[in-house]
Formats: sequence, C-alpha cells, structure tokens
Amino acid sequence: MQEGDYTFQLTVTDSAEQQSTAEVTVVVLPEENSPPRAVVGPDKVLTYPVRSTVLDGSRSTDDLGVASYHWENASGPSSLQMENADSAVATVTGLQIGTYRFRLTVKDDQGLSSTATISVTVKEESNRPPKAHAGGKHLLVLPNNSIALDGSRSTDDQGIVSYLWIRDGQSPAAGDVLQGSDHEAVLQLTNLVEGSYTFHLKVTNGKGDSDIDTAFVEVRPDPMKSGLVELILQVGVGQLTEQQKETLVRQLAVLLNVLDSDIKVQKIQAYSDTSTAVVFYVQNGHPFKEIKASDVVQKLHLELLKEKPDFLLFKVLRIDTAACLLKCSGHGNCDPITKRCICSQLWMENLIQRYLNNGESNCEWSVLYVTASALIVIMLLVALAWLCICCCKSRKRTKIRKKTKYTILDNIDDQERMELRPKYGIKHRSTEHNSSLMVSESEFDSDQDTIFSREKMERANPRNIQNGLVKNGVSFSYSSNGR
Repeated sequence: MQEGDYTFQLTVTDSAEQQSTAEVTVVVLPEENSPPRAVVGPDKVLTYPVRSTVLDGSRSTDDLGVASYHWENASGPSSLQMENADSAVATVTGLQIGTYRFRLTVKDDQGLSSTATISVTVKEESNRPPKAHAGGKHLLVLPNNSIALDGSRSTDDQGIVSYLWIRDGQSPAAGDVLQGSDHEAVLQLTNLVEGSYTFHLKVTNGKGDSDIDTAFVEVRPDPMKSGLVELILQVGVGQLTEQQKETLVRQLAVLLNVLDSDIKVQKIQAYSDTSTAVVFYVQNGHPFKEIKASDVVQKLHLELLKEKPDFLLFKVLRIDTAACLLKCSGHGNCDPITKRCICSQLWMENLIQRYLNNGESNCEWSVLYVTASALIVIMLLVALAWLCICCCKSRKRTKIRKKTKYTILDNIDDQERMELRPKYGIKHRSTEHNSSLMVSESEFDSDQDTIFSREKMERANPRNIQNGLVKNGVSFSYSSNGR
C-alpha cells in the first residue's frame, strides 16, 4: 500500500437474496523514523604509566536499530592507535599525558545519526608510599592453637604488589605457616604453643616503596592444663574409629572408678606413624571439679598393673601428663616432650630422690657441692686405707718382738738331741750344763753376729782386743771352746 486513504466495502447476502453493505476506510500515513541515540558512558581519568583504555558505545539505541558505529579522536595528542574504530567497542593505546576527547557517531538505516563525546584524561603519576596494616593484637587460649592474621586492609594508591610476614627473633619458634601464606595478605598459623608472638608485615608497591606494621599474638595456657592426661596407644590415628573411642572411654572410666561422662577427650592426634595420642581430663562432683593429672596417671598405672595387659582396647605405650608440670627445683626447665627437667648450668639431678624416693625429676644438687663432697669422700677412703695398712704393719712388728728364744723340752731321745745341736759344729755354752734347752735360731744368729763383729774389731785394733778392752769400756772374753 502506498501513502493515502483507502475505502473498502463489504456486502453480505442471505438465502432469500437479501443483502447488506458496510464500508471501512484505511489511511496509509507516511513513515515516522526517530533518530538514534549515541551513549558512551562517563568520562575517564587515567594515571600514567597507564596508556590504554576501552571506549564502549554498545549502549547506544535506535527505534529501528543502529546500523553503524564510528569512533574518532576529536581533540588531544594525535600519537595514539585505535583498534575497532567502526565497532561499538574500540580500544585506544599509546596515550600520553593530557586530555583526549573521543566522539562516537551512530546511524540507522534511514541515515539518521547521533553523536556523543567522552573525555579521557591521562594525568601524571603521583605515587604515595603504601600503608601496612597487620591486624593489631590477638588473644588465643589453648587448646585452640590456630589463628589467621589479616593484612588485606593494607593500602596503596598504585596497588600493593607483595606481602611478607616476618616472625620476630624473640618470639617462640613453635607454630607452622600453612600453604606459604607468609607471602600472602592473610597469614595462617597453626600448632602455636604458650607464649607471646610478634609478626611484622611488610607491604611493597610497584615502585618498590614499602611499609611495615606489627601484629601481636598472645597464646595463653589451657585452663585445664593441670588436669590433662596423655595416653599413647599402639594404633594408627586413621584406624581409631569413633566407636572404638567410646569403648576406650568406658574402659578408662572402669579403671578410674568414675562415670563415662566424667572423662572428657580434648583431642586425638597422631603421635607417630603407628601410635596415637589421646588427651583427656577427668572431672567429678557437683559442681564439676577437675582431678589433677598426676593423680590420674598414678591411679591408671596402679590399675593397669593389677589388670591384664590387654585390658584396654589397644596396647598402652605410655601414660603421662600432657603438660610438663615439674618445677625443677627452680634451677631448670621442664622438657614438654620427655617430661623431664633440663637443669641449668652448675645444677644436676638428685639421683637419690629420682631413683629411690618419689621418682620425680628435679634439679636439687649443685655440681660444685657434689664435686666437693666426692673429693672429701675419696680423701676419707684413702686415709682409712692408709690407717689400716699402718695398723697391720704395727701388729706384725709386735709379734716379732715377743718371739720366745728358748723352749723347754722333756723326754727327748738321742736322735732329737742330735738335731738340736748348733749348726756348723759350734757348741753353745748352755748345752754343757742342760741338754734340755734348745738353742733358738735367733740366739745362734746373734752369737754369729757377735763373733763376726769381734773379728772385725781385732783387725781394726789388735792391741785393745788382746787386752780385753774396747773403746766403750765393754770387754769380751771367749774361750777356745767358743770358736
């Protein structure tokens, strides 16, 4: 149909040949086409060295549909490159510091068009140093030993490119960093122990500028520390089921003579590849009162000695307090692994108390006192040994002095009398008068020595000997029978 007015007539006839007519007019008006509407979005501000941007005109509209797009640089430096200039979305690169105006022209099928302009400003870089934020102070109470320190609130106008968490040198070395998070915005820590930790967060931007902030973590001891008992079982931690755990709790309740509900299992963890550590505490009464771990350990030891070794569901490798509660006499520290005292310098364990008394590790003996005492004991033993040797020698001399020279003999025969005669044919004076006297060896030797002394004196001074005199006034007289 063309532009104009059209009239149409309708005639209807029935079976009796009766008719009726009606007319309708159709007006064809000339076409109405609205121009399109170009839309480019808000102006942009870029910071050098950013040198590219995207120009988006896809939100432009037309009642009959947009037929074409065209982008052009209306003003600003000409040293740039534009890709997809005849598309709804164009990309501009090579921008310099300054202000650009880009114009978008859209057309419909009837040739109607619309334009819109967007301003792009590239400003010179104004870099400011970053600001680190490590998260401040944190409080952690065992047995909760994990925490996350959030440094994501650190800021920089150009953006932060690296994070680094550094543990302070005076902080405890315990605690594991999870999944290399010490190089991420959020530091994840686990297996922390009692103590005060300090972590420094260093953030760096693209220009190499950095800032440091500090986070503090205080880990307080478990309020149930004095009551925690560690039971080491010969079973892998992955093989211990929940049902077996409940059975084990009932068996412990029987040994301790308490209710199942009085035994609280705090944690179950791997002790080694083939063993599991079960940490629990015992409470009873109303209100509940915690039983000391040392008392629980002692009672379990006694009860397990009375019962069969396989009374519990698994073999028991060790029963001990979970925390080292020893005071070490104030001269050492308690090793949390071995549960024994590590003594300070110049102190040592009291072995008598350790092995003969209550068996508790301690640091009661001073090394200086023990060394001095050992030296004194050694000196006393040496003196006692020397005294014993002297007494033995003195007794031996006394026996020699008391030796009898003569012995009375009765009823001896001629043969025995012959045996009693002096050696070498020397006849003693006393045997002429009483044959019942035996000449002792000592007397004979004494006479022999006297004879030898006489001969020496004669050779030395024959005149004095002939006169029967010696210098000291003692005279000697021997008959010919005495030779």
